Amino acid sequence: MGSGVTIAAPSPAPPPHDKQRHRFLSGRYVIGGALVLLLLIALTFLIRYRGGSERRGYEASLRSALDRVVTAEEGFYYDSTRYTASLRSLPTVRLPDGVHVEIFSPDQRSWWGLATHDRLPARRCIVWVGVPPSVVPAEARAPEEETKPLCFDAARIATRQTSSS
Repeated sequence: MGSGVTIAAPSPAPPPHDKQRHRFLSGRYVIGGALVLLLLIALTFLIRYRGGSERRGYEASLRSALDRVVTAEEGFYYDSTRYTASLRSLPTVRLPDGVHVEIFSPDQRSWWGLATHDRLPARRCIVWVGVPPSVVPAEARAPEEETKPLCFDAARIATRQTSSS
């Protein structure tokens, strides 16, 4: 009722537990964000590892198929004193689904084979007996590499094939 100046009372200070709650919530978000980041990193690693594992499995089937061809060719050679270019002449060879093998340059002394897989279009596996073909990279031409299936990128072999022709 008077005309005096009214002084507003200072607002009460927030209770101490509100500051703690704010710190707790911001810490929770940091921890949650870190967990999400870790989960994404783990998921990326698993996807890459699975892809590499599948590739290694397909490559193993290529090497196994070439090992079977080497064994069958040796049996064929024992019977006929020459190697063959026909997989039909090697009835014991059964190729897994998706695996394709071609045999090149068979004669009385040597041959070489190339294996591919439908699921690995960028890889080729090669095996040779006798004289190594020109498509085999230099590091794989050592005599101890004979009859061992070796796998390379298709571009590396294709370049060698075209340059050797």
